[in-house]
Amino acid sequence: MKFIDRQGASCHIPGLLYDGVLSAEDWQSALYAMRQALGASVFHFFTLGSTGGGVVESVHNHDLAGIDADKLREYETHYVGEDLRMSVVASLPQGQFMLDHEHFSAWEMSRNAVYVDVLAPHGLRNTLGVKVRDEGGTQDFLGFMRPTDRGIYGVQERVFMQQWMPDLARAARLRMHMGGLARQAALGFTALDNLPQGIALVDSNCRIHYCNPSADCLLAAFCEALSVRHGLLRCVDGQAQAQLLRLVAQACGHHAQGLAGALCLTAGSALRLMVTVLPLKPSHAAAFRQRPMALLVMADAGTPFSGPSPGLVQEALGLSPSEARLAVLLATGRTVKDYARIEGCSWHTARTHMKNLMRKTGCHRQVELVGLLQSLQPR
Repeated sequence: MKFIDRQGASCHIPGLLYDGVLSAEDWQSALYAMRQALGASVFHFFTLGSTGGGVVESVHNHDLAGIDADKLREYETHYVGEDLRMSVVASLPQGQFMLDHEHFSAWEMSRNAVYVDVLAPHGLRNTLGVKVRDEGGTQDFLGFMRPTDRGIYGVQERVFMQQWMPDLARAARLRMHMGGLARQAALGFTALDNLPQGIALVDSNCRIHYCNPSADCLLAAFCEALSVRHGLLRCVDGQAQAQLLRLVAQACGHHAQGLAGALCLTAGSALRLMVTVLPLKPSHAAAFRQRPMALLVMADAGTPFSGPSPGLVQEALGLSPSEARLAVLLATGRTVKDYARIEGCSWHTARTHMKNLMRKTGCHRQVELVGLLQSLQPR
């Protein structure tokens, strides 16, 4: 097997590890290069979930080593808990690697199920293992297994591991964090893409940065009133366009907290599109480089409106249960006095809920609040 000199490993492998933060193929290539330099035939990188969670992700070259996928799944499902090597690696500080021949005798190995049933049938024995990452309730482990005819790991392999360990640990942390962000983004876009309401994210120039399928459908249906030209959202009517630009600029205000607003656009004689413009804080993940953005919620105002459920309003707008009930009543044509009578509370208490409701939603007029709630109604 070709051996990589120390300087070559230092220059080549860390770069692949960092490339592997965003690329599964490069991560695999980095582990493959480490395996080659260490004189091993098999590598196994896996993530253990919280207590009892088992293996949640793994990267390996078992197929190239002739180990069948079912055998690997069997190890990850049944053998990890009784693996002598894991008991030692898990007890060591993060980054301190284990050479199994320093911890177990040949007699102990001959009586352990992992060595006898998993490693031996594939001609494997000597293992170098390390806990690479331990944070957020999950742990990353990495093991390299040598064929029996290669002998134990020695001084050169120790030097390589000590050389790579800082970059390996850092890259593993970055890889996990980026994977978490990617999963959150995927879940978020899945949720937005399945909302019945039209959702669009725009900057202060009304340039669209995101538009969900419902918004695409509404824009097609109301193209006589609102359309997209060269990536910019534009009202066909000049006065409506000026109002849209004003509301978006208001929501994207730099010097104070952005303000919400709403406008109603008419297409033809009967079609009406309600557009609610909400501020998005510059610190929000969707705001690129702290640039203020606005969230547009679009709904067909002609759809019969019975009001969304208080639970949906509470969850979507961050309201208290009392504020959510008041919001739904107002949206269905009731008044604050009606709320006080229905809830059996004082006028002062009802007015306090009203003030909190307007503050939390960023609305300044009741018509804006009604427009916002109409946009939340399932269609």
